[in-house]
Amino acid sequence: MEAMDDDFNTAEAIGHLFDLAREINREREQGASVGALVEAKGVLAEMAGVLGFRLEVSHAEKEMEAAPFVDLLVSIRSDLRSRKLWDLADELRNRLAGLGVTLEDTAGGTVWHYERH
Repeated sequence: MEAMDDDFNTAEAIGHLFDLAREINREREQGASVGALVEAKGVLAEMAGVLGFRLEVSHAEKEMEAAPFVDLLVSIRSDLRSRKLWDLADELRNRLAGLGVTLEDTAGGTVWHYERH
């Protein structure tokens, strides 16, 4: 904001955006909490908006944020299958599919990924 207040110094403001994005990526790689990353990305998006930029969430970021929850649901589904509760296991698979998550049952266990549209 100070850069923009300083005679519309957009070059400096964009430099600060790059610095913030680099710091967010560094913190993500070091295991920062999802909450902290979401907050920092919100600040980045707001500041980028001042300059007319629009940030979009990538598929990789969506997977990263949802991964612990999908892993939990896959674990529950595996437990349901081991108990031969096929209807519930299938319902869980179908609901995940409705959210764009594809499950693949392999010899090594169930793996999942987002469907790319």
